[in-house]
Amino acid sequence: MATELLCLHSPFSLYRNPLPRVIQANPLPRVIQANPLTLKVRCSVSTENVSLAETETRRSANYEPSSWDHDYLLSSENEEAIEIYKDKGQKLEAEVRSMISNEKAEFLTLLELIDTVQRLGLGYRFEIDIRKALDRFVSSEGFDAVTTTSLYATGLSFRLLRQHGFEVSQDVFNSFKDQNGNFMENLKEDIKAMLSLYEASFLALEGETILDEAKLFTIAHLKDLNEEKIGKDLAEQVNHALELPLHRRTQRLEAVWSIEAYRNKEDANQLLLQLAILDYNMVQAIYQRDLRETSRSVQGQNKQINSTQIN
Repeated sequence: MATELLCLHSPFSLYRNPLPRVIQANPLPRVIQANPLTLKVRCSVSTENVSLAETETRRSANYEPSSWDHDYLLSSENEEAIEIYKDKGQKLEAEVRSMISNEKAEFLTLLELIDTVQRLGLGYRFEIDIRKALDRFVSSEGFDAVTTTSLYATGLSFRLLRQHGFEVSQDVFNSFKDQNGNFMENLKEDIKAMLSLYEASFLALEGETILDEAKLFTIAHLKDLNEEKIGKDLAEQVNHALELPLHRRTQRLEAVWSIEAYRNKEDANQLLLQLAILDYNMVQAIYQRDLRETSRSVQGQNKQINSTQIN
């Protein structure tokens, strides 16, 4: 958690059995930036030779000095805030844990809760609880019921299970194909289901053609949506997902967007929202504390170097 780099300004107000390895998507190739070059190209047109020299120059970015100097960091010191966040967080965490551990909850409701918890950046707090809940899900008859009646639920359960290391066959999506082997056209009318299938497709393993087809199918239809017909909130979710799928986003940075989006939902669970905001602010305070300690160390080394004399 603490190794992720993000903006240190907190945008939120507080009042407003070891786990298996998570299956990761193939990493994107590293882009190698070439140094600015002077290119000379000689072209032959008819019987005449033309010399062309093109020089690429680096543009000035005009970066402003950072406001995070040593004095500013020291002025933001507040160790009491971290302890306050921890105390309040423990109480809220216990209540959320009981929600995840509720064996009487419907499985779709449970899956949606787990998804929300993870999107809000709280997954690390409930790793064991989430694993146990998913174990209950796959060992019950609810798994077959959820993955055969609803594309939305099938995509959601597939993604969560693969994220947590469960072996789930891509064949669960075959029931949503027509006799020609193509995804049914009427599926595109259910935007939530299309988003669910889209996000699930990015957990494909090499050679899983059904998921490759699902990705192409969902992208084509999601890009062709009329935003005025589906509503602002859903349109924002679609655009956000198309920009970069959830599986490839940095969790802590994604939490910022998710908290703001969740805050605007009419049926938002206020308990979850409070814990998410509190957790985010607590982590920010820890980052700021670590940065202050680093700054003090650097300042101390600089003073030592400046005071050193060689005779």
